[in-house]
Order: sequence, then structure tokens, then C-alpha cells
Amino acid sequence: MTIILVMLFIGAFGGFISGLVGIGGAIIIYPILLFIPPLLGLPEYSAYVASGLTAVQVFFSTLSGSIKAATRPDFTPSLVLQMGVGMIIGSTVGAICANLLNENFVNIVYIIIALLALCLMFIEPKHNRYHKSYNQLLLMFLGGVIGLISGIVGAGGAFIIIPVLLVIFKLPMKQVVANSIVIAFISSIGAFGVKLFQGFIPFEEALGLIIGSIIFAQVGMKVGQKTPSKIQSLIIIVFIVIAIIQILMNL
Repeated sequence: MTIILVMLFIGAFGGFISGLVGIGGAIIIYPILLFIPPLLGLPEYSAYVASGLTAVQVFFSTLSGSIKAATRPDFTPSLVLQMGVGMIIGSTVGAICANLLNENFVNIVYIIIALLALCLMFIEPKHNRYHKSYNQLLLMFLGGVIGLISGIVGAGGAFIIIPVLLVIFKLPMKQVVANSIVIAFISSIGAFGVKLFQGFIPFEEALGLIIGSIIFAQVGMKVGQKTPSKIQSLIIIVFIVIAIIQILMNL
């Protein structure tokens, strides 16, 4: 029961953040799963199990958030489909490769992609007007690369998707949030499926994460619609920095 309650809280937190800023929550859930349970006297998780549980949280929080996001006027199906195809292929391959790598390497990969996302967040792009036409090959290629790397740590990759859409494609934050969470859901399908097949998703812990993620992703989405873009960007930056520090301490 203690494990379920802890995971329920972690899932609720990750789900809320997911809905608030359009990310899957992996950027903060992965290190939380590594550090919080031992502090509460619960078993310590390996990087493999932590990434498996992260994949569960990302899958269900982005699924919940996607249902709401798809009804928003900023939702762009062409963007989601083109980038999502690359993401799901890349994340599936990344999830398979993760099982062949040692834990320190998985953590190092996580730090690298988090630092990349952090650097992009400090670039001030000039946003284009809202549009629905995109370079399909570029979207699929970037989606594949992001999916490959994020699949290694069981992430949906939205914390990389957001800076890419903001800086490279110059989209406004509200449009980015509405689409990134759906792209992250598509990406998470591959990682979630592989982690489940590999046996890195313990049922009891996953149950709490699922319930918390589904409920609070909807709450976060509602709050996010009323949150200024600069505040959303700041929240993303803060969580990326915290995650980097936590993982560095674990190396």
C-alpha cells in the first residue's frame, strides 16, 4: 500500500506537469524514481526499472493530455503525424538498445539530451504566424533522432520536442504545448511496449503511476491554458536543471 501511495503521488505530480507544459513528465519523473523511494525506506530501483516506470507514466499522462489537446484550436494533425512517425520508430529502437547499455551510460545520455534542451530554451525565436504546412522530411528526421535518444531512458521526448518546435520551426508556445504532448504520446507507445515486453514494469508501482497520471494530466491541461507562455518556459527550464543536477549526483 505504501508503494502504491508513493507512486500515486509521483504519477499525479508528473501528470500535472505533463498537462501544464505539454511534456510527458520523464524529465523529472525518472530522477524522482531513482531518489525518492530509497529516502522513504522503499526498495531502490535500477536505471532499467526506473526507465520502465517512467515509460508507464509518460504513456498514460500523455494519453490523458492528448485527448484534451486534440480538441484545442492550436492542434495541428499534420505536424503531429509527420513528427510522430519518426518518434515512434526512433523510440522503439532506443528502448531496445537501452537494455544493452550499462546504467551509467543511460544516465549520461539523459544528461546530454537534457543539456541540449536547456540550451535551446534560452534561444529567443521570432515566431511565424500560425500555419499547418511543414517540411515533412525534416520533421520525420528530427522525430527519429529525438525518439531514438529519448527511448533509451523511457521518455516521450517532449522536453526536447518543445525547444525544437520553438526554435527551429518558430511556433508559438501555446501551439507547441497543444501538439507536443500528442507527439510525445505517439513516441511513448514504442518505449512503453518494449519496456513491458522486457519485464521492466512492476505492476504495483505502475498502477499508482497510471491513476495519478491520468487524473492530474487533465488538471494540468486546464491550468496550462491560463498560464502565460513565459511562465511555462520557466517551469520547463527549472525542471530540466533539477533533473540534470540529480542525475549528476547519481553518477
